Amino acid sequence: MSRAKDLLRGLDPAREVDQWPATPRVDWATVAGGPPPQPERRGWRRRVVLGAVLTTATAVAGGMVIVQVAGPSVPVYAATPPPLHVQYAGDAPAARDALLHLAAAVQAGPAAGERAGRFSFVRVGQWSLDIASGKGSTEVGVVPQVISTWRAPDGSGKVATVTIDRLDVGQRPNAEAVLDAAARGAAEVNTYAAGELAAVVADPVPDDVDALERALYAHQPRVNGPKSAVRAVADLYRTTAVDRKVRVAALRFLARTDGVLLRGAVTDRLGRQGIAVSVDSDNGGARDLLIFDQETGLLLAYESMLLRRPERLPVQVPAVFSYVLYLDQDRRPDMS
Repeated sequence: MSRAKDLLRGLDPAREVDQWPATPRVDWATVAGGPPPQPERRGWRRRVVLGAVLTTATAVAGGMVIVQVAGPSVPVYAATPPPLHVQYAGDAPAARDALLHLAAAVQAGPAAGERAGRFSFVRVGQWSLDIASGKGSTEVGVVPQVISTWRAPDGSGKVATVTIDRLDVGQRPNAEAVLDAAARGAAEVNTYAAGELAAVVADPVPDDVDALERALYAHQPRVNGPKSAVRAVADLYRTTAVDRKVRVAALRFLARTDGVLLRGAVTDRLGRQGIAVSVDSDNGGARDLLIFDQETGLLLAYESMLLRRPERLPVQVPAVFSYVLYLDQDRRPDMS
Protein backbone atom coordinates (compact mmCIF):
# COMPACT_ATOMS: atom_id res chain seq x y z
CA MET A 1 0.00 0.00 0.00
CA SER A 2 2.84 2.40 0.85
CA ARG A 3 4.45 1.51 -2.48
CA ALA A 4 1.27 2.49 -4.32
CA LYS A 5 1.02 5.78 -2.44
CA ASP A 6 4.65 6.62 -3.20
CA LEU A 7 4.07 6.01 -6.88
CA LEU A 8 0.86 8.02 -6.91
CA ARG A 9 2.60 11.04 -5.41
CA GLY A 10 4.66 11.16 -8.57
CA LEU A 11 1.63 11.43 -10.83
CA ASP A 12 1.01 14.91 -12.13
CA PRO A 13 -2.80 15.30 -11.90
CA ALA A 14 -2.85 17.74 -14.84
CA ARG A 15 -1.40 15.84 -17.71
CA GLU A 16 -3.36 13.59 -20.00
CA VAL A 17 -6.99 13.05 -20.84
CA ASP A 18 -9.38 10.33 -21.77
CA GLN A 19 -12.88 9.21 -20.85
CA TRP A 20 -13.37 5.95 -18.99
CA PRO A 21 -15.13 3.36 -21.10
CA ALA A 22 -18.48 2.29 -19.74
CA THR A 23 -19.05 -1.10 -18.19
CA PRO A 24 -17.56 -3.63 -18.42
CA ARG A 25 -14.02 -2.26 -18.28
CA VAL A 26 -11.42 -3.60 -20.59
CA ASP A 27 -8.05 -3.99 -19.05
CA TRP A 28 -5.55 -6.80 -18.39
CA ALA A 29 -6.90 -8.37 -21.44
CA THR A 30 -7.05 -10.12 -24.67
CA VAL A 31 -10.10 -10.56 -26.75
CA ALA A 32 -10.70 -11.57 -30.32
CA GLY A 33 -13.80 -13.36 -31.34
CA GLY A 34 -16.93 -15.11 -30.29
CA PRO A 35 -19.78 -13.04 -28.94
CA PRO A 36 -17.68 -10.83 -26.62
CA PRO A 37 -19.14 -8.47 -24.01
CA GLN A 38 -20.35 -5.22 -25.52
CA PRO A 39 -19.02 -2.26 -23.51
CA GLU A 40 -19.95 1.25 -24.54
CA ARG A 41 -16.58 2.43 -25.70
CA ARG A 42 -15.30 5.38 -27.65
CA GLY A 43 -13.11 4.75 -30.66
CA TRP A 44 -12.75 0.97 -30.65
CA ARG A 45 -15.37 -1.75 -30.81
CA ARG A 46 -14.92 -5.43 -30.09
CA ARG A 47 -16.36 -7.64 -32.80
CA VAL A 48 -16.37 -11.29 -33.76
CA VAL A 49 -13.06 -12.49 -35.16
CA LEU A 50 -13.54 -14.01 -38.59
CA GLY A 51 -10.43 -16.21 -38.66
CA ALA A 52 -7.80 -17.68 -36.40
CA VAL A 53 -4.40 -16.08 -35.96
CA LEU A 54 -1.60 -16.73 -38.44
CA THR A 55 0.72 -13.74 -38.15
CA THR A 56 1.00 -10.68 -35.95
CA ALA A 57 2.60 -7.28 -36.43
CA THR A 58 2.78 -4.48 -33.92
CA ALA A 59 2.98 -0.72 -34.17
CA VAL A 60 2.97 1.95 -31.49
CA ALA A 61 0.88 5.08 -31.97
CA GLY A 62 -0.04 7.53 -29.25
CA GLY A 63 0.69 5.09 -26.45
CA MET A 64 -1.37 2.32 -28.07
CA VAL A 65 0.04 -0.94 -29.36
CA ILE A 66 -1.88 -2.14 -32.41
CA VAL A 67 -1.62 -5.82 -33.29
CA GLN A 68 -2.88 -6.92 -36.69
CA VAL A 69 -4.08 -10.51 -36.79
CA ALA A 70 -4.92 -12.43 -39.95
CA GLY A 71 -5.09 -15.94 -41.34
CA PRO A 72 -7.32 -19.00 -41.31
CA SER A 73 -5.56 -21.64 -39.27
CA VAL A 74 -3.07 -21.37 -36.42
CA PRO A 75 -4.46 -19.84 -33.17
CA VAL A 76 -2.18 -17.60 -31.12
CA TYR A 77 -3.20 -17.08 -27.52
CA ALA A 78 -2.74 -13.57 -26.21
CA ALA A 79 -1.11 -13.21 -22.80
CA THR A 80 -3.47 -12.51 -19.94
CA PRO A 81 -2.59 -12.16 -16.27
CA PRO A 82 -3.29 -15.09 -13.98
CA PRO A 83 -6.56 -14.95 -12.04
CA LEU A 84 -6.30 -13.77 -8.48
CA HIS A 85 -5.98 -16.45 -5.81
CA VAL A 86 -9.22 -16.43 -3.83
CA GLN A 87 -10.23 -18.30 -0.70
CA TYR A 88 -13.26 -19.97 -2.30
CA ALA A 89 -12.41 -20.76 -5.92
CA GLY A 90 -15.18 -23.35 -6.23
CA ASP A 91 -18.44 -24.03 -4.40
CA ALA A 92 -18.47 -20.49 -3.09
CA PRO A 93 -21.12 -19.69 -0.47
CA ALA A 94 -23.60 -16.84 -0.75
CA ALA A 95 -21.99 -13.50 0.14
CA ARG A 96 -24.96 -12.11 2.08
CA ASP A 97 -23.75 -12.73 5.63
CA ALA A 98 -20.17 -11.61 4.93
CA LEU A 99 -21.36 -8.39 3.26
CA LEU A 100 -23.75 -7.58 6.11
CA HIS A 101 -20.99 -8.26 8.65
CA LEU A 102 -18.62 -5.93 6.78
CA ALA A 103 -21.32 -3.26 6.50
CA ALA A 104 -22.00 -3.44 10.26
CA ALA A 105 -18.28 -3.24 11.05
CA VAL A 106 -17.80 -0.19 8.81
CA GLN A 107 -20.85 1.52 10.30
CA ALA A 108 -19.70 0.86 13.88
CA GLY A 109 -16.07 1.75 13.27
CA PRO A 110 -14.41 5.10 13.91
CA ALA A 111 -15.30 7.82 11.45
CA ALA A 112 -12.45 8.28 9.00
CA GLY A 113 -11.06 11.74 8.41
CA GLU A 114 -13.24 12.40 5.37
CA ARG A 115 -12.48 15.76 3.82
CA ALA A 116 -15.09 18.28 2.81
CA GLY A 117 -14.89 20.00 -0.53
CA ARG A 118 -16.83 20.94 -3.64
CA PHE A 119 -15.14 18.40 -5.90
CA SER A 120 -15.40 14.65 -5.72
CA PHE A 121 -11.95 13.32 -6.61
CA VAL A 122 -11.29 9.78 -7.83
CA ARG A 123 -8.13 8.22 -9.25
CA VAL A 124 -8.29 4.84 -10.92
CA GLY A 125 -6.02 2.70 -13.06
CA GLN A 126 -6.81 0.33 -15.89
CA TRP A 127 -4.92 -1.70 -18.42
CA SER A 128 -7.13 -1.78 -21.49
CA LEU A 129 -7.32 -3.98 -24.52
CA ASP A 130 -9.88 -3.68 -27.28
CA ILE A 131 -10.39 -5.52 -30.53
CA ALA A 132 -11.94 -4.76 -33.90
CA SER A 133 -12.06 -7.11 -36.88
CA GLY A 134 -12.49 -6.58 -40.57
CA LYS A 135 -12.10 -8.59 -43.74
CA GLY A 136 -9.63 -11.27 -42.82
CA SER A 137 -7.82 -9.28 -40.13
CA THR A 138 -8.19 -8.14 -36.55
CA GLU A 139 -6.71 -5.10 -34.82
CA VAL A 140 -6.01 -5.24 -31.12
CA GLY A 141 -5.46 -1.99 -29.24
CA VAL A 142 -3.81 -2.00 -25.82
CA VAL A 143 -4.12 1.13 -23.69
CA PRO A 144 -2.82 1.15 -20.09
CA GLN A 145 -4.05 4.26 -18.27
CA VAL A 146 -4.19 6.03 -14.92
CA ILE A 147 -7.07 8.52 -14.79
CA SER A 148 -7.91 11.24 -12.26
CA THR A 149 -11.35 12.85 -12.16
CA TRP A 150 -12.52 15.99 -10.35
CA ARG A 151 -16.31 16.43 -10.51
CA ALA A 152 -18.50 19.10 -8.93
CA PRO A 153 -22.19 18.57 -8.06
CA ASP A 154 -23.22 20.64 -11.11
CA GLY A 155 -21.42 18.25 -13.46
CA SER A 156 -18.43 20.48 -14.12
CA GLY A 157 -14.89 19.31 -13.56
CA LYS A 158 -11.70 17.93 -15.02
CA VAL A 159 -10.35 14.58 -16.21
CA ALA A 160 -6.58 14.00 -16.34
CA THR A 161 -5.40 10.81 -18.02
CA VAL A 162 -1.94 9.32 -18.19
CA THR A 163 -1.80 6.94 -21.14
CA ILE A 164 1.13 4.58 -20.89
CA ASP A 165 3.24 3.31 -23.75
CA ARG A 166 2.63 -0.43 -23.95
CA LEU A 167 6.36 -1.01 -24.42
CA ASP A 168 7.01 0.54 -21.01
CA VAL A 169 5.06 -2.13 -19.15
CA GLY A 170 6.03 -5.34 -20.90
CA GLN A 171 4.09 -8.22 -22.38
CA ARG A 172 2.25 -9.06 -19.18
CA PRO A 173 2.51 -5.98 -16.95
CA ASN A 174 1.77 -6.00 -13.25
CA ALA A 175 -0.07 -3.19 -11.49
CA GLU A 176 3.05 -1.59 -10.03
CA ALA A 177 4.69 -1.49 -13.48
CA VAL A 178 1.68 0.41 -14.80
CA LEU A 179 1.81 2.92 -11.93
CA ASP A 180 5.56 3.28 -12.27
CA ALA A 181 5.23 4.03 -15.98
CA ALA A 182 2.37 6.46 -15.30
CA ALA A 183 4.53 8.38 -12.83
CA ARG A 184 7.05 8.97 -15.62
CA GLY A 185 4.52 9.64 -18.38
CA ALA A 186 2.98 12.74 -19.85
CA ALA A 187 -0.66 13.57 -19.24
CA GLU A 188 -3.43 15.43 -20.97
CA VAL A 189 -6.32 17.30 -19.34
CA ASN A 190 -9.91 17.97 -20.37
CA THR A 191 -12.08 20.43 -18.49
CA TYR A 192 -15.87 20.33 -18.48
CA ALA A 193 -18.52 22.99 -18.02
CA ALA A 194 -21.60 22.46 -15.84
CA GLY A 195 -23.61 19.44 -16.94
CA GLU A 196 -20.88 17.96 -19.14
CA LEU A 197 -19.29 15.50 -16.68
CA ALA A 198 -21.97 13.06 -15.63
CA ALA A 199 -21.85 10.76 -12.63
CA VAL A 200 -23.34 7.30 -12.26
CA VAL A 201 -25.49 8.64 -9.40
CA ALA A 202 -26.06 12.37 -9.06
CA ASP A 203 -24.94 14.16 -5.90
CA PRO A 204 -25.85 13.75 -3.17
CA VAL A 205 -25.56 9.99 -3.49
CA PRO A 206 -28.30 8.44 -1.32
CA ASP A 207 -27.13 6.52 1.74
CA ASP A 208 -30.49 4.79 2.18
CA VAL A 209 -30.17 1.32 0.69
CA ASP A 210 -33.57 1.40 -1.04
CA ALA A 211 -32.88 4.76 -2.67
CA LEU A 212 -29.36 3.71 -3.65
CA GLU A 213 -30.70 0.51 -5.18
CA ARG A 214 -33.13 2.48 -7.35
CA ALA A 215 -30.35 4.83 -8.47
CA LEU A 216 -27.92 2.03 -9.30
CA TYR A 217 -30.48 0.00 -11.22
CA ALA A 218 -31.35 3.12 -13.20
CA HIS A 219 -27.74 2.97 -14.41
CA GLN A 220 -27.39 -0.82 -14.80
CA PRO A 221 -30.86 -2.32 -15.40
CA ARG A 222 -32.05 -4.96 -12.96
CA VAL A 223 -33.42 -7.07 -15.84
CA ASN A 224 -29.84 -8.00 -16.80
CA GLY A 225 -29.48 -10.01 -13.61
CA PRO A 226 -27.17 -9.82 -10.58
CA LYS A 227 -24.17 -8.82 -12.71
CA SER A 228 -25.85 -5.41 -12.99
CA ALA A 229 -25.56 -4.91 -9.23
CA VAL A 230 -21.83 -5.67 -9.23
CA ARG A 231 -21.13 -3.51 -12.27
CA ALA A 232 -23.20 -0.62 -10.93
CA VAL A 233 -21.19 -0.53 -7.71
CA ALA A 234 -17.95 -0.68 -9.70
CA ASP A 235 -19.15 2.23 -11.84
CA LEU A 236 -20.25 4.27 -8.82
CA TYR A 237 -16.74 4.18 -7.42
CA ARG A 238 -15.26 5.31 -10.74
CA THR A 239 -17.02 8.68 -10.72
CA THR A 240 -17.70 9.46 -7.07
CA ALA A 241 -15.84 9.73 -3.76
CA VAL A 242 -17.96 7.31 -1.73
CA ASP A 243 -18.36 8.32 1.92
CA ARG A 244 -18.84 5.88 4.78
CA LYS A 245 -22.65 5.95 4.83
CA VAL A 246 -22.83 5.25 1.10
CA ARG A 247 -20.24 2.48 1.43
CA VAL A 248 -22.45 0.81 4.04
CA ALA A 249 -25.53 1.17 1.82
CA ALA A 250 -23.65 -0.26 -1.20
CA LEU A 251 -22.57 -3.32 0.79
CA ARG A 252 -26.14 -3.89 2.00
CA PHE A 253 -27.41 -3.48 -1.54
CA LEU A 254 -25.08 -6.25 -2.72
CA ALA A 255 -26.05 -8.40 0.28
CA ARG A 256 -29.71 -8.37 -0.77
CA THR A 257 -28.84 -9.30 -4.38
CA ASP A 258 -29.37 -12.98 -5.18
CA GLY A 259 -26.47 -14.59 -7.00
CA VAL A 260 -23.63 -12.66 -5.33
CA LEU A 261 -21.12 -15.24 -4.06
CA LEU A 262 -18.37 -14.97 -1.48
CA ARG A 263 -14.85 -15.58 -2.80
CA GLY A 264 -13.30 -14.75 0.56
CA ALA A 265 -9.88 -13.41 1.42
CA VAL A 266 -7.82 -12.15 -1.51
CA THR A 267 -4.80 -9.98 -2.24
CA ASP A 268 -5.31 -7.55 -5.11
CA ARG A 269 -2.76 -6.71 -7.79
CA LEU A 270 -1.26 -3.96 -5.65
CA GLY A 271 -0.79 -6.24 -2.66
CA ARG A 272 -3.77 -4.88 -0.74
CA GLN A 273 -5.72 -7.31 1.44
CA GLY A 274 -9.44 -7.53 0.88
CA ILE A 275 -12.58 -9.61 0.71
CA ALA A 276 -13.89 -10.65 -2.70
CA VAL A 277 -17.43 -11.25 -3.95
CA SER A 278 -18.48 -12.20 -7.45
CA VAL A 279 -21.32 -12.90 -9.86
CA ASP A 280 -21.18 -15.49 -12.62
CA SER A 281 -23.23 -14.77 -15.73
CA ASP A 282 -23.76 -15.92 -19.32
CA ASN A 283 -24.53 -19.46 -18.15
CA GLY A 284 -21.29 -19.65 -16.25
CA GLY A 285 -19.20 -18.22 -19.05
CA ALA A 286 -18.12 -14.97 -17.37
CA ARG A 287 -17.40 -13.64 -13.87
CA ASP A 288 -17.40 -10.13 -12.40
CA LEU A 289 -15.48 -9.75 -9.15
CA LEU A 290 -15.27 -6.94 -6.58
CA ILE A 291 -12.64 -6.63 -3.84
CA PHE A 292 -13.46 -4.57 -0.74
CA ASP A 293 -11.13 -3.34 1.99
CA GLN A 294 -11.95 -5.33 5.13
CA GLU A 295 -11.71 -2.31 7.42
CA THR A 296 -13.06 0.68 5.50
CA GLY A 297 -15.44 -1.09 3.12
CA LEU A 298 -13.90 0.85 0.21
CA LEU A 299 -13.80 -0.84 -3.18
CA LEU A 300 -10.19 -1.73 -4.03
CA ALA A 301 -10.53 -3.47 -7.38
CA TYR A 302 -12.93 -4.78 -10.00
CA GLU A 303 -12.21 -7.37 -12.64
CA SER A 304 -14.02 -9.42 -15.25
CA MET A 305 -12.93 -12.74 -16.62
CA LEU A 306 -13.97 -15.40 -19.09
CA LEU A 307 -14.59 -18.83 -17.56
CA ARG A 308 -15.51 -20.48 -20.84
CA ARG A 309 -13.83 -19.68 -24.13
CA PRO A 310 -16.24 -18.20 -26.69
CA GLU A 311 -16.01 -19.53 -30.22
CA ARG A 312 -12.91 -18.35 -32.10
CA LEU A 313 -11.65 -16.30 -29.16
CA PRO A 314 -7.85 -16.78 -28.90
CA VAL A 315 -7.50 -16.88 -25.12
CA GLN A 316 -6.89 -19.65 -22.66
CA VAL A 317 -9.54 -19.65 -19.95
CA PRO A 318 -9.90 -18.58 -17.27
CA ALA A 319 -8.86 -15.33 -18.94
CA VAL A 320 -8.97 -11.97 -17.17
CA PHE A 321 -10.11 -9.44 -19.76
CA SER A 322 -10.90 -6.44 -17.59
CA TYR A 323 -9.21 -4.97 -14.55
CA VAL A 324 -9.61 -1.70 -12.65
CA LEU A 325 -7.69 -0.52 -9.56
CA TYR A 326 -9.29 2.10 -7.33
CA LEU A 327 -6.30 4.09 -6.17
CA ASP A 328 -7.48 7.20 -4.38
CA GLN A 329 -10.66 9.06 -3.49
CA ASP A 330 -11.63 12.09 -1.40
CA ARG A 331 -13.30 15.48 -1.67
CA ARG A 332 -11.30 18.56 -2.61
CA PRO A 333 -11.96 22.30 -2.53
CA ASP A 334 -10.52 22.81 -6.02
CA MET A 335 -9.19 20.90 -9.04
CA SER A 336 -5.64 20.51 -7.84
